Amino acid sequence: MADVSAALVDELLASQLDLLRLEAGVRARVITMLNRLERELIARLATENLTAFNKARINSLIAQISEVIDSYYLRVSGEAQAGMGAAARAQVNQIIESLSDHFIANISASLPSTTFMERLSTNALIFGAPSADWWERQAQDTAFRFANAVRQGIIQGETNENIVARVAGGRGYPGVMDISRTHARGLVHTSIQEVAAEARMETFRKNSDIITGIRQVSTLDSHTTEICIAYDGAEFDLDGEPLEGTDLPYNGGVPRHWGCRSVEVPITKTFRELGIDIPEPGGGERASADGPVKASTTFEQFLERMGKDFQDETLGPGRAQLWRDDKITLSQLLDLHGNPLSLEELEAKYG
Repeated sequence: MADVSAALVDELLASQLDLLRLEAGVRARVITMLNRLERELIARLATENLTAFNKARINSLIAQISEVIDSYYLRVSGEAQAGMGAAARAQVNQIIESLSDHFIANISASLPSTTFMERLSTNALIFGAPSADWWERQAQDTAFRFANAVRQGIIQGETNENIVARVAGGRGYPGVMDISRTHARGLVHTSIQEVAAEARMETFRKNSDIITGIRQVSTLDSHTTEICIAYDGAEFDLDGEPLEGTDLPYNGGVPRHWGCRSVEVPITKTFRELGIDIPEPGGGERASADGPVKASTTFEQFLERMGKDFQDETLGPGRAQLWRDDKITLSQLLDLHGNPLSLEELEAKYG
């Protein structure tokens, strides 16, 4: 990694903290809306004698509640979309500021077009579907679980109080709205990470006179998935083609899965390559579960530093032993298409 690239890592990873703060605000507003929805559902159930309902009245109630659920999720989708737009703009501004700081006044960084930014906040695909479609699916799932909770409660002759508990949770199991809130948190996180990643990549492309590619930086702790462990340090050009030393496909880049915490940082030209006669900056740092480490630290170096117990916790004992025995590299945790291999498949292939 060029010295300039290493120096940028700490700043861009720090910008992830700002992104997480923005995400937390969006998530809080979304959860507030879903809490209001829960209170409205409970209030509606509390005013009915559900045990006296016949099939027609049950279906009518469920249809009415489904409309209420749809109306709340429409507002939730709008709130999430506004957050996505803010995240995209924040990432672009951070990258431009960082590039300008590190290349001083010798290089003029370029912004993505206004058209691109407007499209990104409304039409970004989250694992193949627009954000609005995912929220519509969550509304449908919530309505289905609500209908099932009511019908099951009535069939079993439960009281209104017990049926309400099915919706709100309690008695040792999650309610309909508990599950909805969990799914909403995941969608907010992944949607914001997706648009931030797209905004970053477009900014990198707009500055291809400075930037030659990207490098994935995965979170250095035991919660990182094997997908992002394998991809940590993987480098690609701005068209997504693997650079020398990387044997995994780009597959759209980060986020690579729901809840992904990885980020892509730019591979920049050195000052000498750009014809700038000033000293190269020193390398930056990145955070880890063991405190700050050099920006150039790979996940493999991090695992070696952390010891056997941490390795077993992070990779699983079987995979960790194959890695310690030098039978696999971390990139070989995945197949050639970037999909995780089971321990049995790894042992059959490399054991």
